[in-house]
Amino acid sequence: MAFSENELRQILSMDDESLRRMILQIARAAGGDEGKAASLASDIPSLKSLMSRLTPAEAEELLGRAGKNKSEDIYRIINNTAGNNGQRPWG
Repeated sequence: MAFSENELRQILSMDDESLRRMILQIARAAGGDEGKAASLASDIPSLKSLMSRLTPAEAEELLGRAGKNKSEDIYRIINNTAGNNGQRPWG
């Protein structure tokens, strides 16, 4: 599973509330600090700005840091969230 430019655009096009919920889900799946995730998710415009500068390879590298199983869980969350909008950005 590898990110493409299109996949990053799909994530960036999500409405703020959907992206915020997805971030919190990902934090739980990855075993991350939910307080830090909530703090990050409180400023979606800044997060989108940061994400817009990521290359697909950089996004893939970040996901890889979570480990194989957690990365797969994160991909699943992203796919399911995008699917709620009738979109399937990859797969």
